[in-house]
Amino acid sequence: MKKRLGQGLLVILIVSGGLTATGASDTSSDYEALRLLTEALNEVATKAVTQKKDQELFHGALRGMMSSLDPDSSYLTPEEYASYQRGQQGSTAEAGIELVFKDHLLTAVSVLDGGPADRAGMRAGDHILKVDGHLIRNITTQEGERLFRGSAGKILKLEVLRNGLVKPLDLSVTLETLGPPLPKVKMLKDGYAYLRLPYFSNDLPRQLAQELSSLSKGAPPPKGLILDLRNNARGSLDQAVRTAALFVGKQKVVTTRGRKSGTDQSYQGSDSEQVLKAPLPLVVLVDQGTARAAEILAGSLQHYRRAVLLGDKTFGLCGLTQVMPLQDGSALLMTVAYCYTPGGQKISNDGLKPDIEAQKPPEDDTKPLTSPVPNPENDPWVKQAVEVLKSGRAPSS
Repeated sequence: MKKRLGQGLLVILIVSGGLTATGASDTSSDYEALRLLTEALNEVATKAVTQKKDQELFHGALRGMMSSLDPDSSYLTPEEYASYQRGQQGSTAEAGIELVFKDHLLTAVSVLDGGPADRAGMRAGDHILKVDGHLIRNITTQEGERLFRGSAGKILKLEVLRNGLVKPLDLSVTLETLGPPLPKVKMLKDGYAYLRLPYFSNDLPRQLAQELSSLSKGAPPPKGLILDLRNNARGSLDQAVRTAALFVGKQKVVTTRGRKSGTDQSYQGSDSEQVLKAPLPLVVLVDQGTARAAEILAGSLQHYRRAVLLGDKTFGLCGLTQVMPLQDGSALLMTVAYCYTPGGQKISNDGLKPDIEAQKPPEDDTKPLTSPVPNPENDPWVKQAVEVLKSGRAPSS
């Protein structure tokens, strides 16, 4: 048993880069770690009251190794990787929620506007304790996301812990296939425009270009623009770059930096994609639910002084993730580089600090702090953004 476990762990350490050829002392340390892991797994395999096969123990070791890296890294078994590939190719019913497993809690980073979770009453920042009566623990972010995908009409019974409330909430979410994220545009009083991006998709840059073009050709055109990126945590690096190009043209949008050669790259837009070429004062609303593509867009606009960021510090969930298939059909889903603004400010883990902090509600107010409201003219953050535009503190894009 000990020899077989040792051989399996040797494979694990080689996959993870644990056995290096940098020197005798490093190799000695690596083999000491291998001995310790072999001993621990042997104790589990021979004495634990819950009996597991060797393969299950190896999968558990790999899963723990990957989940210790960051919220977006994960180990996928052959079955999970096949399911992951199917999910990437087709549309699946879902709850409309972006999740991250962090600090031992499955947490909602953002809740998509008008989606099933939104209608059920979930909010960004909610912690999911149970799904259909099962306690959620020791899982990866990807495992958590799979719990909220499935066949249309499936009902999930959730127990949710919300900051500020003593007792958990019982919520029911019905999975459904979501439509495309359409930008929401509204002309406000005094000649200012409000533009809400619920989340990013491959088609969003084209849709947004049409909306911006229509606004700029208006009679008269808006005096300024409020771009709402609150509670927006879905989107890829490519989608962010294409969207940012509408505002900044052929300039650097984001850089990535990692340990491995080839992960240090710069991404820029093109002049042909730029829509807002005439000066237009711009305020961008951000909060703790602003992540991934939305953070890249906000960071580039802030760097080039094309916009003032108003709100709360963003989540800091932005990295270059790669899928690395393994020989047995399993795979590593791993963050290989962090995101940085064009000026070198780290976004990953650190988030973006707004130029102007948003007004806070009274302490006894239990209403959502940052979720956009149906009528933006009644939104206190939008009202504050209008005052910023009127004051002339918002730069021209």
